[in-house]
Amino acid sequence: MLATIPSDIVDAMSAQMKAVLAVQATRADACRRAGEDALRAITHTSATPTRFIESRAEYRAERSHWNVGGPTMARTVDSTILAAGVDVPVRIHYPSAEAVLPVIVFLHGGGFTVGDLDTHDRILRVLADSSGAAVVGVDYSLSPEVKFPQAIHESAGVIDHLVRNGKDFGLDGTRLAIAGDSAGAMLTIGSALLLRDVPEDIGAEPESFSSVKALMSFYGGHGLTDSASRRNFGGSWDGMGTDDLGSIMSEYFASAKDAKSPLYHHLDAELSGLPPVFVVAAGLDPLRDDSRALATRLRRAGNDVAYEEYSQVLHSFLHFGRTLDDTSDVLTKAARFAADRLSLREP
Repeated sequence: MLATIPSDIVDAMSAQMKAVLAVQATRADACRRAGEDALRAITHTSATPTRFIESRAEYRAERSHWNVGGPTMARTVDSTILAAGVDVPVRIHYPSAEAVLPVIVFLHGGGFTVGDLDTHDRILRVLADSSGAAVVGVDYSLSPEVKFPQAIHESAGVIDHLVRNGKDFGLDGTRLAIAGDSAGAMLTIGSALLLRDVPEDIGAEPESFSSVKALMSFYGGHGLTDSASRRNFGGSWDGMGTDDLGSIMSEYFASAKDAKSPLYHHLDAELSGLPPVFVVAAGLDPLRDDSRALATRLRRAGNDVAYEEYSQVLHSFLHFGRTLDDTSDVLTKAARFAADRLSLREP
């Protein structure tokens, strides 16, 4: 796999990042077979195009290795929450037996087209264990079956429901943070803007926005269509090449004008008055400059911003905690950032 990557990128990677790629290479055939098996298992017509049935199975197989181990929860509950006309699956990890816990809502990545509660489960458990908050993973509807803004309406709708009805789950909805990686980072910032500016679009309560005490954006895209990082990084090795990014957007949006919405194009949005934001970038990621620009724009708008950039890793590094020390470091920092703003004592 390293032989397919430009030498300057390889030279810039940490030894642990290279070790991750070595693991990925040894598992590539097995993951490909998982996709082929999913295609063979189709017995009826589906609204999901076959290539996405295949890619989702491959992604689940690839992530399964990285979800092994990690913290054990006091309790885990799978449920659904009605939002934007859909029963949205959620998974709640409780790190302790306390009667009521503040909550971190986590919106998973996967380019809006792949990913689910299982693909990001270890990340959720680490955040819960490190912060002391319950973590709620949200399995929003994927594209191309749905188009923008359905996923963001579901995500914001789940957040609004937890603010109003968190007690039904043993959660304090008045102390809530939102986090997400990649596509989930876009949904994180977008959900906050929706709840602040147009809560009526989803029938949300106006006070839901004031219950959001922190935002955590891990290597998201926030509106750039060209940048130094987009020109210099990304390819078949990380699924983040120019064609990959273009395909993701074409599947997510129903029309080109949707990409101008402030709920997606955050760099053109009014960003003042947001909760404190923890912004994370991967240094060898085509979306690196999106995160840099977001942090700058947030600071200019007067927000409390913490910015972390991990210079020697690729996109998606949040998954690789079994091998990568940078993963453990960033999740520990993010958990503390949230815990401080949710008024949590040391877990």
